[in-house]
Amino acid sequence: MPIRLDIKKKLSVSSERVKSVDIHPTESWALAALYSGNVTIWDYESGSNVKTFEVSELPVRCAKFITRKQWFVASSDDMRLRVYNYNTMEKIKDFEAHSDYIRYVEVHPTLPYFLTSSDDMTIKCWDWDRGFDCTQLFEGHAHYVMMVKFNPKDSNTFASASLDRSIKVWGLGSPLPHYTLEGHERGVNCIDYYPSGDKPYILSGADDRTVKIWDYQTKSIVHSLDGHSHNVCSVLFHPKLPLICSAAEDGTVRLWQSTTYRAETTLNYGMERAWALAATRETTKLAIGFDEGCVVVELGSDDAVVSMDGTGKVVWAKNNEIQTTTVRGLAGGGADDEDALPDGDRLPIVPRD
Repeated sequence: MPIRLDIKKKLSVSSERVKSVDIHPTESWALAALYSGNVTIWDYESGSNVKTFEVSELPVRCAKFITRKQWFVASSDDMRLRVYNYNTMEKIKDFEAHSDYIRYVEVHPTLPYFLTSSDDMTIKCWDWDRGFDCTQLFEGHAHYVMMVKFNPKDSNTFASASLDRSIKVWGLGSPLPHYTLEGHERGVNCIDYYPSGDKPYILSGADDRTVKIWDYQTKSIVHSLDGHSHNVCSVLFHPKLPLICSAAEDGTVRLWQSTTYRAETTLNYGMERAWALAATRETTKLAIGFDEGCVVVELGSDDAVVSMDGTGKVVWAKNNEIQTTTVRGLAGGGADDEDALPDGDRLPIVPRD
């Protein structure tokens, strides 16, 4: 059964190349890191530019909100990290972090840490409660480390994607990887963890033009998604919708069902290569960074989608979970049944995952 996706474009702005996007969990803001060296916050409801920060004279490859501090952290091609308060625009910290380009910054969901991955083949952990000290160094990849992602079910572990064609899974506190996932034929650019439920899945996208779903317990490939005609740059499990999203240098963003792996739709806004994706569990929005700017779309409404067949079976989506129940027999018999529920009363249903 296809998902009924009513896709509305909320924001479309032209700019220099956008290599990174992020969505604020409570404000209607999209954060864009630009090749010009600027970081811009856009309001996707009003379409206005909220703030622009002149971060560096060189490209900014990644910028992420640290909302509990009202900060964002940005990495630029001068190998430096800069942290700003996005309300006051004060620069909190500015320091050299790696000996080569910094590809990605990943903020820990609860602890005062963020990870950085670099073309120097290392991953570093920084602790802002200790004056942004580098508290851990992780080594093991044999090529550029393109992305790192914390596991939302166990935030002491994280995964990394590298152009050495591998994905490695690590633990905070150990400098060496726990294990390696191999199966892509070319360099791996991006990864994401399944956000909820019972699936031990990692998603990956690579220069072999495929998107792969891995079971990190059995360390095997569950499924491979084909369709892109160029390098896959960003992938995510949408944290609110049962969708896999992938962005590629072919200029398209593809949406797939995360349960059946059916191809749902392809988005193409004619803004050249697609580099980055972002979503939050609070909304059905999807932010996309392109060569020629930034787009935010709304994938359907924030209301749950519910359908019922003729037998009384009801199916609906709640975040990434598909739940079912049956209303058959719940309302009692016909009009003469004394136990029949009056019209308009709530039915006592028991949902099943």
